[in-house]
Order: sequence, then structure tokens, then C-alpha cells
Amino acid sequence: MNASRTAILATTMLMAALASPFAWGHARLIRSDPASGATLTAAPKEIVLTFDEKVEEAFSTITLADAGGKALAAGKTKVDASNPAVLRLEVPILSRGGYTVTWAVAGRDGHRRKGNFIFSVK
Repeated sequence: MNASRTAILATTMLMAALASPFAWGHARLIRSDPASGATLTAAPKEIVLTFDEKVEEAFSTITLADAGGKALAAGKTKVDASNPAVLRLEVPILSRGGYTVTWAVAGRDGHRRKGNFIFSVK
């Protein structure tokens, strides 16, 4: 391989390596309380979602619906004051049954990610 092709290849590989953190910059859910699929003996007082990076409160939401899909009235989704990668939502008193948590967040790159999971209360 001649020197110019080697330089072009090296430059291309360096640019790809430097750009890769930005390509993977979407906030990813790493933990939830209650956990996905959990069956709880006591209803939670709040939903807590932990992401792998800081999330933007203005563009992040958590909603809670019962087994019939009815949205439950709840407070505003808030970023935890001590950890900007954690979202919290206070929930009303929950009765026995299944629930769906739906979330949407915007991470540092501005792209939104969405997801959902279920849990139940005995």
C-alpha cells in the first residue's frame, strides 16, 4: 500500500472512532423501580427510571396506565435533583391489577427514545 492510501485509511479510521460516541449517545434505560415484569405485594408510590446518561426534563415523560389502557392521573415527571439521569413520577394509590409504564426521554444528543414495560400489584 502506498503512503497516501495508508494516510487516508488511518484518517478514516480515526474519524470513525471519534464519531462513535456521538452515534451511541441515545439515553438507554438501565433500571426501573418497579422492575419490568415485577409482581408487587405493595403498590409503589412512585415510578423511578434510571438512564445511562443525563436526560432533559423538558423533553422527558413517564405515563402510567391501568390494564384497560386508561391513563392514570399523576403528577409531572421530574428529573432527580441529585442525579440528572434519573426520572421520577409520583403515582396515585394503585389497586390490585396490571399497569403499563410508558416513557420517552431526550438525552444529551437531543434524540428521543421511547419504551414501555408492565408490572402488577397483588
